[in-house]
Amino acid sequence: MIDGYYGFPNLYSAVFKSAYANSGSEVNLKFGSLGPIGLRAEYLLTDKVGLGLDLGMNSSSISYDDITSVYNSTTFTYDDVIYNYKFSTRKIGAIVTFNYHFVENDNIDAYFVFGMGYGSRSFTFESTEPGYSTPTVKSLIPVASKIGVGMRYFFTENIGANLALGFGQGGLLNAGITAKF
Repeated sequence: MIDGYYGFPNLYSAVFKSAYANSGSEVNLKFGSLGPIGLRAEYLLTDKVGLGLDLGMNSSSISYDDITSVYNSTTFTYDDVIYNYKFSTRKIGAIVTFNYHFVENDNIDAYFVFGMGYGSRSFTFESTEPGYSTPTVKSLIPVASKIGVGMRYFFTENIGANLALGFGQGGLLNAGITAKF
């Protein structure tokens, strides 16, 4: 089986919006996000146990302009200068999953999932301010995991919809389309 999914919420986007929504000094405040989005593949080892691979990613960003007074040594006055700041984060992950299927019939497939694997998150800071260094920070421990419960409902023998609830890669809630081969 192959599942394509889109998850909710993008927790970093929620944190960005909460932190910057009412701070007041930013101009042209913009938020961006993608995902969690992913692709899962599962192979049934037995009627009840499946081995899978879950590939996922998500990203969040915030950008804004800040007006700063800079001393002009030619005119001996302060001039307003606009600098742009951007903060972004991106996570990619690939985990191996073990699924236990507790309900299976022609239309419904419900399962528990547990998975561990690689996950890397990077944080990037950028600015047009002169002398501003642009560091990129990566996660110290590149590990991703998932634990949860999921369900697939098949409209036809090979095509269905999926819904999963859990913690870790893929968001708290994700849903999408399933193909069974």
